[in-house]
Amino acid sequence: MESACRPSGAGPLPLPPMKRLLLAAVVVGLAAAACGMLNADTTHPVTGPTTAAPSSSILDVPDGETAQVTNVFDGDSFEAEVDGRDVEVRMLGINAPEGYECHGNVARARLRELIDSEDVTLVADGEDADDRFGRLLRSVYTESEFVNATMVAEGHALVLQSGDPQERSLIELADRAFDNRLGMWSPDACDDPAEYAVTVADIEYDPAGRDWENKADEWVTIRNNGEEPIELSDWILRDESSSHRYEFPAGEVLDAGGELRIRTGCGNDGGDDRFWCADDAVWSNGGDTVILQTASGTVVARVRYDGDY
Repeated sequence: MESACRPSGAGPLPLPPMKRLLLAAVVVGLAAAACGMLNADTTHPVTGPTTAAPSSSILDVPDGETAQVTNVFDGDSFEAEVDGRDVEVRMLGINAPEGYECHGNVARARLRELIDSEDVTLVADGEDADDRFGRLLRSVYTESEFVNATMVAEGHALVLQSGDPQERSLIELADRAFDNRLGMWSPDACDDPAEYAVTVADIEYDPAGRDWENKADEWVTIRNNGEEPIELSDWILRDESSSHRYEFPAGEVLDAGGELRIRTGCGNDGGDDRFWCADDAVWSNGGDTVILQTASGTVVARVRYDGDY
């Protein structure tokens, strides 16, 4: 059995066999220990140097469809003309903040700067895939850049761990962007910077049985490592997707040294347990990212775990 990362002196956290957290939760503006390594040569920048992440620059554009961008909707989707027809494109493997969320307008502006009114190349993942909204799922290239990677590398989007061919390279770029507090990861991306001694302390993403039938045993635990209580009113716990959001109720306070366990299923809040009552399982067994944000959207903690590699 492997253990997750805990603050100094807290002792090991039990996790089911074969589970491991690849990155520790890092409190914005507060040094935290590294929980794991992407590979033998990589350490968290809080505790040591990090090897260079892949670049989003390219030498050769892969074969694909040529498209003329006509409108940019947000930081990961746009409209384009392909062979005389108008299509909507959803960029493969990444997820930018929505327009109403912190950094959403900045991400949209950056994507527009990269591709608006430009000829781009759209590359499918092995087949002519689309999403549930009928949008084309594509990797997007200009003459010199892999645009999906640029958005991630600059902190304008996070990576969806869905098994795409470019996923490992994108993850390295995302980790570097977070380590350097770029874009959406910046402590002042949404409001005045503040230090919060709150971490993601533990995750149970694969409860016994079928996840959707046992949601109450799927959970995330957060901890206040500071010496003062912290009010969590309207703070947000979320995953990589744009659909799973838990909002802490008004008046919620996390005592100094205290923990709260947010269970995916339904139940009665009490003690250290809070119940999300989500419609389905939230935390992917194949890998996901746990993000804790203030009410304004400032990222306080981020933990990426990897279920497959």
